[in-house]
Amino acid sequence: ITLGNPGVGKTSIIQRYLRNIFDDNSMSTVGIQFSYKEVKLDNNESINLKLIDTGGQERYRSMSKSYFRNTDGVLFVFSLNNSDSFKEITEWIKMFNENNNGKDNIPRYLVGNKCDLQKEIEQEKIDAIAKDYNLKYYETSAKANVEIDKLFEDISIVLYKSINPNKDTKQRTIHISSHPQEEKKKNAVVVT
Repeated sequence: ITLGNPGVGKTSIIQRYLRNIFDDNSMSTVGIQFSYKEVKLDNNESINLKLIDTGGQERYRSMSKSYFRNTDGVLFVFSLNNSDSFKEITEWIKMFNENNNGKDNIPRYLVGNKCDLQKEIEQEKIDAIAKDYNLKYYETSAKANVEIDKLFEDISIVLYKSINPNKDTKQRTIHISSHPQEEKKKNAVVVT
């Protein structure tokens, strides 16, 4: 699941990953949107990701909470050129932690998006949040396509290893489909 204030680029990150597109005129997400992607790993096994894009507006936050319980991974997204979005990231983290049925061992990522723009947030503050909440940090740009694939490759490998702890995969994935068959959607790993 992707969580964060409106306008930080949650939808753009997902669209860049799924379809390798960026829309400068993208509208804010209304409610919740679902996407699916089948990811083939280097060991020839695959994992199906269900990506949940949440609207960051206040009126959608209670709706988003209902999806926290079944998620297998979370991206807390803020904009590197918007200090207000960074100030509120701890509220998103706390809200997620209070509503995810105590699932403490799921992969959690802090994503500073829009690294192609002037950075307003000091790196020390970002590092402190990542350390305090045990989050892996990525700086991305959906517009310039910086680190998007690497972020989701990392998530895919971590999720695969959490489901299959005795199997090995190299630290790289190959993406094979943005629209897996319906029966595969039922068994999807949820990354929200």
